[in-house]
Amino acid sequence: MSKRYRAVAVTVVVAAVLVAATMAAASTRTASAVAKAKPVPSFQLRIGTILPFTGDLAAVGPSIDASARLAADTINAALKRDKLDKKISVKIVDSQDDQTSTQPAIEAATKEVKVDKVSVIVGTMSSQSTIAMAQAVTIPANVIVITPTGSAPQITSLKDKNTVWRILPSDLFQGKAMASAVASAFGKHATINVGARNDAFGTALEQVFVSTWKANGGKIGAQVNWDPNQASFDSEAQKVVSGNPAGWVIIDYPETFAKVGPALIRTGKWNPAKTFMNDVMSIPASLEQVGAQATKGLRGVAPTSQSASVKQTGAFTKLFKAKKKGKPVTGYEGTSFDAVMLSFLAALQGRSSSANAIKANMRGISGPAGTPVTYLNLAKAIKLILAGKRVAYQGVWGPIDYDKNGDVGSSLFKLWQYDGTNVTTQKVFKYGGK
Repeated sequence: MSKRYRAVAVTVVVAAVLVAATMAAASTRTASAVAKAKPVPSFQLRIGTILPFTGDLAAVGPSIDASARLAADTINAALKRDKLDKKISVKIVDSQDDQTSTQPAIEAATKEVKVDKVSVIVGTMSSQSTIAMAQAVTIPANVIVITPTGSAPQITSLKDKNTVWRILPSDLFQGKAMASAVASAFGKHATINVGARNDAFGTALEQVFVSTWKANGGKIGAQVNWDPNQASFDSEAQKVVSGNPAGWVIIDYPETFAKVGPALIRTGKWNPAKTFMNDVMSIPASLEQVGAQATKGLRGVAPTSQSASVKQTGAFTKLFKAKKKGKPVTGYEGTSFDAVMLSFLAALQGRSSSANAIKANMRGISGPAGTPVTYLNLAKAIKLILAGKRVAYQGVWGPIDYDKNGDVGSSLFKLWQYDGTNVTTQKVFKYGGK
């Protein structure tokens, strides 16, 4: 064979090898793509809400329930636009009133778990009710609970098998934020009298404040607790105003403080303008429930939305007002909205509405790894997850970034003040996080 023909033959062989290699590589990529491209899952995520429509937190509960329903509507609309609604849907199957009390919360959870067959419960607002229903019903039944506002530190240490999550930060943050604000007002060595409702929320927040205050050099004068259900608070009020404190820290819910506040006024020794209170008292409807005489001048700290997108926050408020006419904007609507969104995205990533699939994916979809998404580009989030990609949900309330205990890692707090008509934000500051 001539050199010329040998060269041609070699060229042909090399070309054939290259073509074969290219086809093999293409075949491998195609096979890989086929392996990754799973069928669209089919499930209905059944969610129940358990919130206070009556009782101490009734001024807030209906709006938080409405926001949870708005989230479900928003998800279903996005699914319908992409023609996925025949396979996937979210349904709020029931809304129960826990009356801001433990036994009704337990009964409501029992009904939603056994009768409605929910995978997720959004609720309750009260830490005490959340803990009670989780221990009695949802943990044994392996049902997910996402409390919009439960903030007691005890929630962190529940032996919950990864089923209890929350949106607001632990009161370990709020108590320390309160101590910082009180020090700015009265000096870090001042004597402060403390009064608190005797339940999981009140005593836990009280303990964090007191220990932080003492550790920073402050003094505690009187320290008084009361049963929220007692008929009269005059005796406790006299103890709260005893001595000569520079100011007061009072931890309560509006329905109870509507009785405690007037009892403090009757002592003639108490001044609301020298008093700091907890988060729920920053809501105008709560203050109106108590009355101006016992609230004018009140200050306090409260977790506040830390959404990175002002556009998102403004758009959500506008959407809520348009879709849920007649429901007051309390500022906490984003908590339940995010709870529903998180549970849906976790179910989608887990390709199932089972509690096991959801709890296995709550941390993954809450960030920080993955493509940042919000409810404003929910369709994008759905497509990314179905394509096997990671997303990091940025909530209306804020970035969640769940830790190993189902707690958020940090929070923004606002220092608020009530002038008898309006609640104004004096400043915003951060506690927790890196």
